[in-house]
Amino acid sequence: MEEERELTFSDILRIFKRRKWTFLIIFLLTIFLTAFYLFFVATPTYEAKQVIEYKSSSSQPSVSLGSMSSAANLLGISQPSDSGLTTEIERMKSDWVLANVVKELNLVEKANENKGLIARLRGTEVTERDLIDSLKEGINIQNVQDTNMIEISYQSSDPTMAASVVSLVYSYYTEYAKNLYFEDSQSYLNQVETLFEDVSQQYDQINKEVLDFQTENKLVASSSTSSGTFDSLISYYSETYMNILKLDAEKNQLEIRKQAIEDNIFNLSPETKEFILTNTEKDTPVKDIKSKLVSDKIELETLKLNSPSSPRIGALEAEITVLENELKTNLEAIFSNDLNFLASIDMGTFNEYTGIITQLQLFDVTKQVYENMLQVIDDEISKSSPILYEYFLLKQQQTILQARYNTLLTALEQERMKASLYDNKFKVITSAYIPENPVSPNTTLTLAIGGVLAIFLGILGVFVREASDKTVKDLYEFESLFGVPDIILDDSNDAEKIVNYVYKKDFKKFGLLFLGNFSVAQNLSQRIYNILNTIKPNKTEYFTSKGNEDYKEKFEKFEKFKNTNEAFIMFDNFNNGDYILYRDDLEKIIIFIEEKTTNLEDIKEIFKKEKDPTVVYVKK
Repeated sequence: MEEERELTFSDILRIFKRRKWTFLIIFLLTIFLTAFYLFFVATPTYEAKQVIEYKSSSSQPSVSLGSMSSAANLLGISQPSDSGLTTEIERMKSDWVLANVVKELNLVEKANENKGLIARLRGTEVTERDLIDSLKEGINIQNVQDTNMIEISYQSSDPTMAASVVSLVYSYYTEYAKNLYFEDSQSYLNQVETLFEDVSQQYDQINKEVLDFQTENKLVASSSTSSGTFDSLISYYSETYMNILKLDAEKNQLEIRKQAIEDNIFNLSPETKEFILTNTEKDTPVKDIKSKLVSDKIELETLKLNSPSSPRIGALEAEITVLENELKTNLEAIFSNDLNFLASIDMGTFNEYTGIITQLQLFDVTKQVYENMLQVIDDEISKSSPILYEYFLLKQQQTILQARYNTLLTALEQERMKASLYDNKFKVITSAYIPENPVSPNTTLTLAIGGVLAIFLGILGVFVREASDKTVKDLYEFESLFGVPDIILDDSNDAEKIVNYVYKKDFKKFGLLFLGNFSVAQNLSQRIYNILNTIKPNKTEYFTSKGNEDYKEKFEKFEKFKNTNEAFIMFDNFNNGDYILYRDDLEKIIIFIEEKTTNLEDIKEIFKKEKDPTVVYVKK
């Protein structure tokens, strides 16, 4: 007999057939509880939404400071700029905005009035900070993919509350953003006004000094030709000086971008950085090209200044273009091996990076040219006349201060115009409205989940019940574990099969061992006795095992059983002493297995003790 076997599909079907009521009860109970939760317990949640479109240059009037940015940088002032969509989204969830929403809707008072029982017992007080944090978690602000639109949404059990929160968040954000903008603008104006006042005083002072110097040295009477040449030199000097300042500002911006690429994408190792530095500044073609570019540009600027009609100018310009292209080619060749991974990741960033490196090299060349030209002009004027040189220095300061004065004046006018033309960065596409239908719980989805859960729990319940039931479930299980029984009774009243079996085998003394219900054992034993007495009146004795008999009665009954020719005894427990006492005097022991009552472990144990019992299977 095999005690363990694999579970087949047929076994599963039989299990479900046996446990169909278990499955059905669990399934219906789960569906009922799901429906009860859905319609009587769950609180409907409503979601309000508002869609707005981001206008990145909304607060920038058509006469913006874009052209002044480099000038602002070189003057050392920080210009207000567009903060970007991501920053604006975070500002919408700032404490200032949400605190005003909490106050506007009296959320603190409402929360404390509607506290739960546990919170009341604990004496917990809801604070403004708690509600701000709650709103910050509950409000969902996200960018609509591939657009400049964002969606503000909030869920609440009160549809009016949901719509109010969304509407007020945007309203207070608008006020907050406007205040921030004017604070930044005013800070910028204060910086510019302070600088403008200082430069204005310096400019007035230098104008006075120039006028006094002209009067004292009678320079006004200079010839028109020499005066024109002198003025052009001063103008060129001042313009070149300002170009150097602008060049430094632009170079700083490029250096920042270059560093950002290296830190965030390229992540150059120290060895690679040393390699790039070595290959761009030591004995390489790059150094020679840069040197040639410097000398050619100096020659070009000198010719433009002294001989503007020289045919050499065209040739130099063509040569400079060739040298610049050659410089770019050499730099790309130097970096090609170390930047292959960057090119494979992002060709656009690779091109930008190499372009920045090239531009920085060209800036170095241009700056050297400008500095050399300033030195040339300075030397030229200092040789001509000490008085003219002193006058040149004054005019140089005057022109530089004039450029700064005009830059700051324009910056002031531009920023004031921007402030007067301020516009919100967002345009409302869809206003918040009170939702009519809840977004949760989703009736269809919840019932579907409940149905799936009901099936799962029903299946689980069937197998748990099956695993916990240690009795014989059906004839198939018994046969698969212990073999085919000798006799199968369709019900517990079918005593004729037992009598026929005993009569055919001509058993004189036999025992009936019931592994099941005691009342069934009594009933069946009595019926067997009645039928045997009908066949052989008064020849067969019927004995029963009683647990409460004293020893004298027990042994007197045993002696009577031994001295009787034909008799049988009924046992309801194979572990009691009577079974041990009578077993050796029995021709046959008939074991009754009762379906859905007899324990499998009892069957295994009796089969270990009895070598050849007659097995009767009683169906239910």
